[in-house]
Amino acid sequence: MSPHRPKGAPWIAWGAFFGLLFAVYQPALGFGFFSDDLLFSVLARQDSLGLFRGTPALLHYRPLAMSLFWVVQRAAGYDGAIFHFISISLHLLNTALVHAVLRRLGAPPPLARSAALLFGLFPFAHEAVAFLMGSVHSMALFGMLLATALALDRRPRPPWGRTAAALLAYLAAFLSHETGIVWPALLLGIRRLRPGRFPALGRLAALGFALGAGYLLLWRTLPRGDPGVLARPIFTLESSLYAAQGWLYPLGPLLAPLWTAAFGPRPVLLRALRLGDWVFLAGTVELTIEMIRWARPRWAAALGGWMFALGIAPALIFWGPASGMMNYPRLLVIPGVGSALAWGGVLESLRRRGGLARGLAGAALGATLTISLLILVDSMGYYRDATAILRGMAQAAREANGRPILFVNLPYNVGYRWFRPRFYPYYYGGAGAVLVVDDRALAWLVRINGGPDLTDRPAGWVRSVRWEALYPRWFTPAPAVDARALRESLVDHAVYVFREDFTWIPLHRIWQARREGAADAQEERIHRLSPPPQFDSRILLWGWRFEEETRTLVLLWEAAGAPGRRWQVFVHLLDPSGALIGQADGPMAEGLAPTDAWQAGDRIVDRHRLPPGVRPAAFRVGLYDLATGARAPVVQAGAPPADSVLLPGPSTP
Repeated sequence: MSPHRPKGAPWIAWGAFFGLLFAVYQPALGFGFFSDDLLFSVLARQDSLGLFRGTPALLHYRPLAMSLFWVVQRAAGYDGAIFHFISISLHLLNTALVHAVLRRLGAPPPLARSAALLFGLFPFAHEAVAFLMGSVHSMALFGMLLATALALDRRPRPPWGRTAAALLAYLAAFLSHETGIVWPALLLGIRRLRPGRFPALGRLAALGFALGAGYLLLWRTLPRGDPGVLARPIFTLESSLYAAQGWLYPLGPLLAPLWTAAFGPRPVLLRALRLGDWVFLAGTVELTIEMIRWARPRWAAALGGWMFALGIAPALIFWGPASGMMNYPRLLVIPGVGSALAWGGVLESLRRRGGLARGLAGAALGATLTISLLILVDSMGYYRDATAILRGMAQAAREANGRPILFVNLPYNVGYRWFRPRFYPYYYGGAGAVLVVDDRALAWLVRINGGPDLTDRPAGWVRSVRWEALYPRWFTPAPAVDARALRESLVDHAVYVFREDFTWIPLHRIWQARREGAADAQEERIHRLSPPPQFDSRILLWGWRFEEETRTLVLLWEAAGAPGRRWQVFVHLLDPSGALIGQADGPMAEGLAPTDAWQAGDRIVDRHRLPPGVRPAAFRVGLYDLATGARAPVVQAGAPPADSVLLPGPSTP
């Protein structure tokens, strides 16, 4: 240590770094439960021993991780903050363990620090922290790192208690996630690359292989939902692209523009390898060889590559489809330790050269950490969006007042790049997806995100549909409906339409389908037109009001008969002389209640926000055909035929 450096400086620096890590992931404390978290619907029906016996209802056999969730849920209910605090804590502990393990391996302090920093801000780690069921990867990694720390003993015969503790940590790893089973092979890699340093590793690895083999024999006999089928070769090759990107991630911001320019934009779904993909895979192999040749100490890059290969192999063999693996960044968390170690070795080789190379190493590390930080901060936005969507559903279910619920255009996935642009300087993959929901258990998603318990209601009480006309190419895995079919649901359902500002619009309050004896709260707050003007002989304008706070004109329409034609609404803003000073035209009810789907008796609340800076003396309101421009004729008792009606403007202050 430099004589000019205070003794407490390293602790202050580490404290600042872990404070930064916690600040990055702190938003997760406010996140909800997403699609894979529907496993809570299975856990709620299990006892503590049942999770170890296995059940087909659980997709995988991960009894230790599921038991932890089971205990926390029994103790704290569905409190997302507690679950996500555990996930954040696991990531911080794993970062500290990476540093401790590398120091025990004999890594120079700067290399161990660089690797820990790179792993702590690993840009693909967000899903394992912010997505609750993704934290099983962090649990398995914790077991593997703890087992490794215990195994790295320089004595020829370590105490049996230490060996037993290492094997127990290994057992905890693969009972949290199946990737943990590769740990004995990691020990062999350490034994090969750090010869003579840890003499007991060979014996411990043999015991680990025996324990793992016993687990696999048991695993094959247990009931579970995962059939354990191998991936098709083409899918494995596709997934290798994403894996290679995780290995070379510090170069991503440089490679992505080059690959885009050379080979064009990357399709969302691959399904076939192109020339650029083969070049990328070949280049990854060549770069890896050069990293191992160039890194100092050389064992760091070699061991990092071995750790990465071991960590990613189960995903490549069993996951396969790029549409799956590329949307699951959590699969890169365990391999990410190897990537961090290898790049730490590259930076150490630069640092040892001194002078300009040393400065270059610092600049490269700073740039990589900055870009990773930006990715992680931006990634939190996806989970924040997903939480807003799901908690909005829960709030809607509370307001449904016991009626069946229909969610329209519920987003399937908020991770796609077209959903909300974000900072993602990589070529492959969707940058991390949150699978929000399919239609299998919407009632459970409502419940675990703070809504009422509707899980005991009849099947289909809560369901979703896709209204393609509203949002073309919207990705919702639900049955398609048109406006007429949706109108029939309005008679007895609470219908909520998702809007791109992440709000749920209560369509049943905007489009009030015919219901005998139903009270209309809108009538109490409108200026009635008596008699109401009649448009095209089938549509009545019952009244209007002006909302001063939002500067919105609200019109109340009623269908005297089925219009059978789609009309648009024009709202002309007039000055005291009758001159046009602005417009607030638009589709009926912002497109949510097309007139060609109305039935007699339907009432529609139609809102038109005024442009800023305009205060009209009067409104001219009418209907027109968007295709032809023709206006609907208007008939009102005591007035000559016209094509619009005049309404008074807001009162002058």
